[in-house]
Amino acid sequence: MPLTLIVKSEVSKNIERYEGRIPHLYLDTVGKITVGVGHMVPNKSSMATVKMYKKGSGRSLALASLPEKQAEYDAIKRLPFGRRFGASGFYNTANGFPQSFDAMPHQVQMALFDMVFNLGLTKLRNQFIKFNSSLKANRWGDAAKHSNRMGIAPMRNKYVSDLLNSAQKLQP
Repeated sequence: MPLTLIVKSEVSKNIERYEGRIPHLYLDTVGKITVGVGHMVPNKSSMATVKMYKKGSGRSLALASLPEKQAEYDAIKRLPFGRRFGASGFYNTANGFPQSFDAMPHQVQMALFDMVFNLGLTKLRNQFIKFNSSLKANRWGDAAKHSNRMGIAPMRNKYVSDLLNSAQKLQP
């Protein structure tokens, strides 16, 4: 069951809300050059359409030239990456979950999207043992209790906890 438009819209809105808009090139979770809120720049020639600024004289900003933007693309492309997004690749019956990611309640899917986007799948899998055990038992409320992340805004933790608790309330 693919994500509905409502879920996709809510996920997009909250990713930007909690992750922010990154005003420079960076490597996404699969090593693709990205800018803003996850907008991939597919190749170096695509840099022609990306508006980039550089420090001008004093405190002013100046538009970067195409060669400067392409040089930045090359520099970023050489950086290491490693946080990979793949909730459906881990949250499935082969890994002991009673249902696949796609069959989980939409609130749980949205919570997992947020956590994987923020932490990376490896960290979520390896450091949130009680959280994942709760998911394996379909105990969304217990998962909410174990979803707290250090170093992020309390409002974002509450958002994820509220999603999981709402899924718990919907269970028969």
